[in-house]
Amino acid sequence: MNKLSLFFITLCLSTLVSAKLIKVSSAGVSLQDSNQQWACVLDDKTKLMWEVKRSMKGLQDNQSTYTWFDGSSGVENDEYSRNCYWGEGCNTQNFIQALNTSNLCQSTNWRLPNESELNSLLVYNDNNPLINTHYFPNTQSKSYWTSATHGQNTDVAIDVPFFYGGTNGSDKSFDSYIRGVRDVK
Repeated sequence: MNKLSLFFITLCLSTLVSAKLIKVSSAGVSLQDSNQQWACVLDDKTKLMWEVKRSMKGLQDNQSTYTWFDGSSGVENDEYSRNCYWGEGCNTQNFIQALNTSNLCQSTNWRLPNESELNSLLVYNDNNPLINTHYFPNTQSKSYWTSATHGQNTDVAIDVPFFYGGTNGSDKSFDSYIRGVRDVK
């Protein structure tokens, strides 16, 4: 067997050994895959739990966008931070605080994902958005914020575009989407 054939076999097998995703209720209970209502998804491979967006008004509203703010850097409240269901102060810090206060999926350790974590959700195929929509319905084909600031430019944060993948740098004053994550032990 030549090296090229071995490479393709390895590539095919690596796509089969993907994440084991588990639906989780808002009460923190693991659900059957066929369940039609869930609030979070556990990635059993990475031990990360992800917030699932909904197509209804509320904290998990898939239409809400936020400016990037961490308490010291970014934009706390301006013209672009009024696009969430509570109508003002729509920034990443307030969203994460609201997730933790809500005790979503019986958890209070929600945070913004880092670049690598958010990229782990990307599924490169012909679908748009580039994510497993069986587990993550209502995902926008837009960019989602990460927790990372772009190098030396503290006015720019890293985001992951779910319409072509990879990463971008966007001004923190822009509004973008968020998907909360937490570590599971």
